[in-house]
Amino acid sequence: MKKIYFDDMSNLKENWTKPIVLFLGLILIIFGTFTDFLSEDWNKWIKASGYLLFSIYFLRKVIRKNYVQWNKLGMTVRINTYFREKRLTFNEINSYEFINNTLRIFQSNKTIELDLSNVLESDKERLIKIIEDNTIANNS
Repeated sequence: MKKIYFDDMSNLKENWTKPIVLFLGLILIIFGTFTDFLSEDWNKWIKASGYLLFSIYFLRKVIRKNYVQWNKLGMTVRINTYFREKRLTFNEINSYEFINNTLRIFQSNKTIELDLSNVLESDKERLIKIIEDNTIANNS
């Protein structure tokens, strides 16, 4: 059974490190680009460190095969693949059903199917809970 990595983008109180890493990377890039009092080699290393922080931040989403990222508006789901993402908008979800380890989400303009056969039970429940909570909050 595989684990799903969940990333709640709307809760900055729990995820306070993400903006700090991005801000620190941006500061390093700007500092390395526009300073003259350090040697050119040091400026290159400082700039490279900033780009490395940006890369680490954004690559953690790419290198995980089972990944769910959401905020108050919608969700990006990638299950059993590295490249094919499925995007959901919570206010367009009409209903969903979970039958035989397949989660079908019915939106106003399309139906999305997710095969959850090799995913942990607790992660399946959490994914359904996220969809329930955000759909009810946005559709009421």
